[in-house]
Amino acid sequence: MELGIGGGVAIVTGGAAGIGRATAHVLAEEGVKVAILDRDSALAASGAEELVQKGASCIAITCDIADEESVKQAIKRVAAEWEAIDYLILCAGISGLYGKKIEEIEVSQWDTMMGVNVRGQWLCVKHALPYLRKSTRASVSIVASDSALRASPLHVPYCTSKGALLMLTKALSVDLRTDGIRVNCVCPSIVDTRQSRADVGLLESGFKGVDYPVMKPEDIARYLTILASPVAYSINAHALVADFGYAAQSLFPC
Repeated sequence: MELGIGGGVAIVTGGAAGIGRATAHVLAEEGVKVAILDRDSALAASGAEELVQKGASCIAITCDIADEESVKQAIKRVAAEWEAIDYLILCAGISGLYGKKIEEIEVSQWDTMMGVNVRGQWLCVKHALPYLRKSTRASVSIVASDSALRASPLHVPYCTSKGALLMLTKALSVDLRTDGIRVNCVCPSIVDTRQSRADVGLLESGFKGVDYPVMKPEDIARYLTILASPVAYSINAHALVADFGYAAQSLFPC
C-alpha cells in the first residue's frame, strides 16, 4: 500500500531505542527524512548512521524533551536542515516506578515522570507548530499506553501520565483542526523493549516463555507511521488500542 508519506520530514523523539528506533527505520523505508531526537547522544548517532548507510536521509540530535530550551533548539536544527517538518512522532517516555506503593513515591520522581511523559509531548508540539502549520500533510502521533485505559497495580505515576496523553491528544486535535494538523495516539499493551523488560524484572531473560502476548517495537512503529500518513487523513483525535483485544474482555464473574 502506498502511504503517500515519502519525501516528508519527520521528527521521532526517543528515536535512539525501542519503539522510537523502530519507527525511524519504518519511516526511512518509506522514503521519509528522519530526525532522531534522544537524550542518548551516542545511541542516537549510531541509529542515524545505520540509516544513512542504507541510503536514508537521517540526522541525530541530542534532546531532552522535558527541557524547553533543548526542545526549541532541536526543532530549529531540524527546520534548518530540511526547511520543513511534516510529521511529529512522539515516542520518548519513561517508566521505572513500577511496583512502588503510593507512599513510597518521591515528589521528585513524580515530577520527573510527568515532565517527560506529559510536559515533554506538549513542548515538542509547541515548538514544532510553526513548521507543522506550513505543511500540507502535517500530523502528530503520540505513544500512549493501554495503561491510560486500565490501571495496573502499583503503577500510579505511569498510568496517570499516560492517561493524560489521551486528553492531550483530543485537546490538541480540537485546537489544531483548523490548521489541518491531525493528532492521534497509539495505546499498546506490553512491547518488548528494554524499558518494559526492566519494569517486570525480565531485563536479562526477556519475555520468552511468558503466558501473555507481547508485541515487537516494529508493530507499534507501523501503526504510528500509518496514523501519521495521508492515507489516515480522516482519522483524528483517535486512540488506537493495540492490546490483542483484552480491553474487550469482562472480568465477570470475579
